[in-house]
Amino acid sequence: MGLLFFLDMAGTFFFAVSGAMVGVKKNMDLFGIIVLGTVTAIGGGTLREVLIGQFPPFVFRQDLYFYVAIIGSLFTYLFVEYLLRIKSIVLLADAVGLGTFVTIGVTRALSVDITATSAVILGTITAVAGGMIRDVLAGEIPFVLTRDFYAVSCILGGITYLALNSLQAPQNVTMAVTTLLVMVLRVLAIRFGWKLPRPH
Repeated sequence: MGLLFFLDMAGTFFFAVSGAMVGVKKNMDLFGIIVLGTVTAIGGGTLREVLIGQFPPFVFRQDLYFYVAIIGSLFTYLFVEYLLRIKSIVLLADAVGLGTFVTIGVTRALSVDITATSAVILGTITAVAGGMIRDVLAGEIPFVLTRDFYAVSCILGGITYLALNSLQAPQNVTMAVTTLLVMVLRVLAIRFGWKLPRPH
């Protein structure tokens, strides 16, 4: 029960909250809310496992991920009135999920002996793919393709992980710093409206 496990469970829960909140705002019923929350929570990690050739993916070997995702979705359904009073709750939950899942994705990718560049890509996929599936199911253009500094935060987090890893920093320190960096970048991007250039 180390830091990686804690980050995994935290990311799963908060991504489920962010996905379920989208379901609430789209006026879905309880089943739709749970589906959106669950795919947001486990979609990126599942895709990562498929890409590195891990079969069956982790979610089909450990039911705990489904349980945590469903609990996060039900929590959102039950306390939605309170959550809606918290400004930008979806974005804040998303920031926590992004930070934790980038760290988990890079850590998992490096454990199967792939290149550093691929590890950053897989870390980013772990963080953003669930949200992309969520947005498609909700009838929206995927958040990652349109919004402020989203995937860039993940990429910078992955690069930071590799830099600290090359300096032989303790793994818990590397994971904690990477997670916090992505979260902070995401929050700052929201606060100050950072965006990548677009055609005029």
